[in-house]
Amino acid sequence: MNKNPLDEFHVDRLDFLKYSLATSVAVWAGTQVSGIDEAEAQDLFVGAALNPARFPQSVASGDPRPNGIVLWTRVASQAGGTLRVGYRVALDDGRSDAEAFANPVLSGVAETSAARDYTVKIQLQNAKLKPFRKYRYRFYFGGSFSRTGRFKTLPAPNADVGRLRFGYISCQDYTNGYYNALYHLAREEDLDFIVHLGDYTYETAPPPGESNSFQGGGPDERRFQFPDGGAEELTLSDYRFGYKKYKSDRNLQAVHEKCAMIIIWDDHEFANDAHQTFAPDQGGNQDGNKKNPRRREVASRAWAEFNPVGVYFNAANDPLNEIVIYRSFAFGNLMELVMTDQRLYRDPPPNGNQTQNRYLTPGTGTQGEEAPDRTLLGDGTPGADGLRRPPQVDYFLQKITRSPRRWKIWGNEVTFMQMKVANTDAESATVDPITSLEELFPGIGDSPAAGSVDNPEGVYVTLDQWDGFQAERRRITREIRDNRVFPGGTENFVTITGDIHSYIAGYIKEVYDDRTCAGENRPVGVELVCPSVTSSNLSELATFGFGAAPAPDAGQFGAQIVANNPHVKFFNSNEHGYNLMEVTRESIVCTMVAIRAPITQENPNANGIREPDPRQTTAEVLKRFRVPAGETLLIDETGPVPVPLPCDVPAPAPVPAPVPGQP
Repeated sequence: MNKNPLDEFHVDRLDFLKYSLATSVAVWAGTQVSGIDEAEAQDLFVGAALNPARFPQSVASGDPRPNGIVLWTRVASQAGGTLRVGYRVALDDGRSDAEAFANPVLSGVAETSAARDYTVKIQLQNAKLKPFRKYRYRFYFGGSFSRTGRFKTLPAPNADVGRLRFGYISCQDYTNGYYNALYHLAREEDLDFIVHLGDYTYETAPPPGESNSFQGGGPDERRFQFPDGGAEELTLSDYRFGYKKYKSDRNLQAVHEKCAMIIIWDDHEFANDAHQTFAPDQGGNQDGNKKNPRRREVASRAWAEFNPVGVYFNAANDPLNEIVIYRSFAFGNLMELVMTDQRLYRDPPPNGNQTQNRYLTPGTGTQGEEAPDRTLLGDGTPGADGLRRPPQVDYFLQKITRSPRRWKIWGNEVTFMQMKVANTDAESATVDPITSLEELFPGIGDSPAAGSVDNPEGVYVTLDQWDGFQAERRRITREIRDNRVFPGGTENFVTITGDIHSYIAGYIKEVYDDRTCAGENRPVGVELVCPSVTSSNLSELATFGFGAAPAPDAGQFGAQIVANNPHVKFFNSNEHGYNLMEVTRESIVCTMVAIRAPITQENPNANGIREPDPRQTTAEVLKRFRVPAGETLLIDETGPVPVPLPCDVPAPAPVPAPVPGQP
């Protein structure tokens, strides 16, 4: 039977066995053993002792369901052949681990081998797991057991849910700093789950003492090289090595141990600014036409092996169809979370693949970013080399516009709102408009953006975002606004976004250059962007440049973003951290958390990602925004008095922040 491309994707048993991430899985409840004999069960579970070294990447869980979860680990072993690894799931009910795991809810065994780098991934779906309940789990191998991990199942699909609390993160370049944000995130109380919006790993790693176009300034002890590609991942061994290195970080492990993670990828899990099988910057060259299907395949395989995701994977298919990672999660009657893939099916950049055509670039209108046949999500048309692309845009719109749940949350990789650094159509009420980009970007030189402040399309920050796919963006906005299932439009639509290494809050509407926010141009939702965990933000880029693009003045850049994009109400690219989201029937509250190191006389340029001891850093509220149910309205609740920030009222000018590393 053919699969409906709009169905919810997950690994079915046939695909599961084809790829054999975990074969011959035997699952049993309590002490009822099925699939292995009593002697093997005794050998696996009885007398085992805690030994984290046997599980060097610790444990992880993900993709929770009302009666299911995906569990993950990797074992260290010198033995060849097939290894059998046990696991147990117990209630997280206040008992000690010893008591709980002596009477597990589920136990089982899975197989692994060198063929999958000794990773173990188990997709559980069992009535013994009850909806919206907390569990703990651990793995057993060779007389040892792993650290304990925890997860919470989803509520039943129609359950009445009053509150959810989750964190969301993105962009954790291992080489650029310490994961102090993850240290603090792992200590946040009462999280139901965590969303990762991509750039979990980076495909490049500058050697000690060197930097590349977006990595630099990090501690030497965080630098490394890949086994085959050196400074760049090219092979399956390279991509596997990258995941093992990243997952060796104890703070990242602690986040995974704390609760289940719902993960999507962005570009760096394959290659910078990737689209389909193209890796534009491969080899450090900026000619932009590097197609590498084999590299795409091994990157997808490593992602499937090393992440707790219950997604479709069949290595026998072509690189655009071997994996499907877009999927959705229903949290009772309170929230629908839709996660989309914005790399595997997208068209190329509209005005060329070279760096100067992607960043700080003037638009070309209907010949480029506004062309009606461009797709980012995939619209069912063939891709490069005639490869099939699914109609992901239809899947997404059906999930969002037909959901009966109170809140519709989109897990979105790249900024959906328009973002220009020069905009002749925006009326600035807070900052004098710049007369040329040379004022903002010294040394812009012969870039196509130089002297183009009066270009009819303005100058975009990057066309790698949704700005490069404007016709599809308008289609999405219109269908949410003119919902045929729920007259009056889709209410309570919120986009959570990563990628751009900045905190941003603003409104989603159809025509961004028209600052009015009424009638057909009324806002249909809000976008809340999280910062990077460690990846270079604009303040850091200002200290060492960004490839062929010039380095901006970070403070002035933020002011120009707000001035030239009236729908943007907050922009900060001077900090690192994470966002927290609390969801109730009455509102959502997004808290933007910044990680800071204390500034002292001895260390006047302290930086939250440069401090090796996370205990010396603090997690501080940068901004807190509330969105009331039934209203598309951002309310700044950071201070003692809530401040509504309507779509059609200019945002207050941001206060320039000092650039880290400069007095």
